[in-house]
Amino acid sequence: MLETRGFTIPYAASANADVTRRFGEFSKAGLATQACGNTMKTQNVTLKDLLPGFGVAERGGVVRIAELQSAGYVYLRP
Repeated sequence: MLETRGFTIPYAASANADVTRRFGEFSKAGLATQACGNTMKTQNVTLKDLLPGFGVAERGGVVRIAELQSAGYVYLRP
């Protein structure tokens, strides 16, 4: 889960080539990224607006973080 509090959502249209390349490398290496479904709704964002490889945390990012923590993952805040 990538928390972008205080940062810009990684829109495909505004991402520079280096960011797009690096994100693609992360995806190929198995990094799964999900955007908060609630944030996407309030900002009128669709998956097509984001960099390729994003999924949606349909029930929200906070819920997804809690699910991952329950499964043994650790949440490291930036």
